[in-house]
Amino acid sequence: MKKISDKVLDDLQRKVIYLISDGYCKRCKKHVGVEYIEVAHMYRRNRKTVRWDMRNVYPLCKNDVRINKVGCHQIIDNDHILKTSFMYDVMSKEDIEDLQRLANLTIKDYPIDRVAIKENLIKYLEALR
Repeated sequence: MKKISDKVLDDLQRKVIYLISDGYCKRCKKHVGVEYIEVAHMYRRNRKTVRWDMRNVYPLCKNDVRINKVGCHQIIDNDHILKTSFMYDVMSKEDIEDLQRLANLTIKDYPIDRVAIKENLIKYLEALR
């Protein structure tokens, strides 16, 4: 069987986040429309063990050059203290600790099951439609 690519999983996760957000930013609570929502990862995307964990992603507004506004995604990505504060606003302490533990593992230590991740993301999509 052909390996499921990062792009396939990213695209599915993005669709889920867009549907969950309904165009609202999770941080500033403003309705910016889905076209101005980005998938923000609390633990960076290169940490594959949590990349597609739904606890690790939130809909945040992106930069809007039309009104010269810096988006919440860029703001929290550039400020570790704000990002940590946001995490405690939207997640339980237990979820943060669990994600941190998983994020610090390698794929060798904690293999990711791309088939299961894809199936779970599809279930999320179906439940939201």
